[in-house]
Amino acid sequence: MTESAAARAVSLIAAALVFAVTIFYPRLIAADSAHVPYPWLVTLLLGMSFAWVHGFHFVPQNRLLRILFSPIAAWPLLALGAWGVFLR
Repeated sequence: MTESAAARAVSLIAAALVFAVTIFYPRLIAADSAHVPYPWLVTLLLGMSFAWVHGFHFVPQNRLLRILFSPIAAWPLLALGAWGVFLR
C-alpha cells in the first residue's frame, strides 16, 4: 500500500465512521433537534464529504478543488467538527 493509498484508506474509514454515527446513532450528536450544534455539525459533514471524495481518488482539474478534496482540508475539518460535536 503506497502512502497515497494509505491516506485514501484513512479518509474512507473516517468518512464511514462519521456517516455511521450520523445515520445509525444520531443521539450521540444531540438528544433532540433543539440541541444540535449546527455550525459544528456542518463542519463535520463538510469534512466527511471532502474525505469521501479524496478516499475514492477523485482528483479535480481545478487547483482550488484539488486542495479542498485533499487530506489537507478534509482531515482538519473532520477533527474540528468532531471536537465541536462530541467533545465540546
